[in-house]
Amino acid sequence: MTTKRKIMLSAFTCMALGMYSQSQDVTVLQLHPAPGQFVNTLPEANSESTHEEMCAKATESLRNGELIHLGTYGGYVTVQFDHPVKNLRGSDLRITGNGFYANADPVYGQETIGGSFEPGIVYVGVGNDVETAQWYELAGSEYYTTEIHDFSITYHKPTAEEGEHKQFCSVYDNYIKWEATWTENGERRDSTGYHIKNSFHKQTYWPLWEKGETLTFSGGKLPNNAIDQSGKGTYWVLYRYAPDAYGYVDASLNTDDYSTFDIDWAVDKDGNHVDLEEINFVKVVCGIFQYCGWLGETSTEVAGFQDLHLIEGYDDNPIIITPRQPAGINNPTASSAKDGYIYDLTGRRVTSPTRGIYIKNGRKIYIK
Repeated sequence: MTTKRKIMLSAFTCMALGMYSQSQDVTVLQLHPAPGQFVNTLPEANSESTHEEMCAKATESLRNGELIHLGTYGGYVTVQFDHPVKNLRGSDLRITGNGFYANADPVYGQETIGGSFEPGIVYVGVGNDVETAQWYELAGSEYYTTEIHDFSITYHKPTAEEGEHKQFCSVYDNYIKWEATWTENGERRDSTGYHIKNSFHKQTYWPLWEKGETLTFSGGKLPNNAIDQSGKGTYWVLYRYAPDAYGYVDASLNTDDYSTFDIDWAVDKDGNHVDLEEINFVKVVCGIFQYCGWLGETSTEVAGFQDLHLIEGYDDNPIIITPRQPAGINNPTASSAKDGYIYDLTGRRVTSPTRGIYIKNGRKIYIK
């Protein structure tokens, strides 16, 4: 065989293998949930579990369309496709969760943007190794307005569980201690508290495969989105930040455009836009730190990942979500709106306000 024919055959073989290897299957490389009520059950773990085994279980869960629970703020899962995901025109990824709208929002009824939405922040990694990859956040709709960018929290492993040395520890009141620090409005802040259990999930909320005595997570933190619409802790509604809020996992319906993600939204640690031709890893992090009474912590769940460019015909008519820019806020939240419109306290623009408290030009107003 001539050298030219060998080269042509080699090129054809590589191309064929590359085409064959491109699938929608992902492999879980990292699974580090923060404490949460479905930790050790989605997926299941026991005292003998290892991180490698849990990643394999999580990989199987995703391929079966089953949920992975990330726990409260900071918990994360990292996955890799069997190919780099290209940054082409429009959204490049779809990431699904288990968000849904309320059937009967006591305030907004069928027009609600509330239900159960537990937003997770997406980071994309570039490199050959997940441990040394360069990471970039995909800046969602709240990135330039209400997101805190330097939140850090440490959780302490509990010393007792229900049924174990119960007389020494009330697992429902003082269960997992946490300490947090962050900067808000230019001021350095800190807080300490406890992650509590609820009566529905009595297993340990501490991931059994994590061997250390503490877990520390750092990164962006999104604003709280839950309102106790009952006024007595019995009916919580977790709202989208706006009808067109984008950029977060488990923060919209899986079937709408806002469950898709554009690599063009990538920013570096200083918030500067970064041009990426392709990415090698995808990380989803629970981006909210919030407790809702008997519902417990707000925690992102992930159900699946999809490279949209592998869908036949997608690139002919891709999903286009125009990002909000730092120089101007196109659909402002209630806390930052200064455009003359009137907003309710969940950030929804109101055209015919009734009696109550609203936001106008970034300030609270009362309409009689």
